[in-house]
Order: sequence, then structure tokens, then C-alpha cells
Amino acid sequence: MSIDLCRRLINKTEDYIEINLNHKITLADVANNVNISEFHFHRLFSKYSTETLKQFITRIKMERSAIFLVINSEISITEIAFKYGNSSSSNYNKAFKKHYSISPTEFRKEQERKRTNMLTDV
Repeated sequence: MSIDLCRRLINKTEDYIEINLNHKITLADVANNVNISEFHFHRLFSKYSTETLKQFITRIKMERSAIFLVINSEISITEIAFKYGNSSSSNYNKAFKKHYSISPTEFRKEQERKRTNMLTDV
């Protein structure tokens, strides 16, 4: 399989994950989405990615939820946790802290402080 074809496979996988952020996403789901076997998908993904599929999915969910945390400060962290497919806010807090080394609450406050400082510096 060519590198271009593998890049398209990973891009299509990322698109699928983006569309399904609020669901639990499995190897079977993404393999079915690109119409290849789980074994073949896993082999290709491992060959052309520096992350496992699970790490890839988690990273995308954490990055998107972090943006959502900052942009939508009126929405509770629990609501955001469920929006991004977590079974509880506790699981989300643990995953977020593992990814960013800071809790979602602290992250939100820190981003708000940065935004306020930028506005006052202008």
C-alpha cells in the first residue's frame, strides 16, 4: 500500500473520529469505516503512526474537548465529559489530567486568565 493511500486512510479515520466524538470508538468501527479488516487496519495504522489507535482517539477527544472547555465556559465539565463519549466526569477528569497534566477545571481557569490578560494588555 502506498504512503498516499495510508495517509488517506488515516485522514478518513480522523474524519470518522471527529464525527463520532460522542461515542465509544473501537478498532472494528474505524476498520469498517475504511472497508478493511481489523487486522489489516491495525497493521497499517501501526506502521504509519507514532501512536496506537487508542492513543490517537484519546488525543483527538482531549484536544477537541479542551477547545470546547475554553469556548463554552457556561457548560459544565460533566456535560462536556459526556459530549466527548466519556462514561463519567471522573473518567474524563483522569484522562484529561493524564493528557494535559492539569485538571479540566484548572485548564479552563488558566485559559480564562490568559484571555483576560491579553485583553488588558491591549
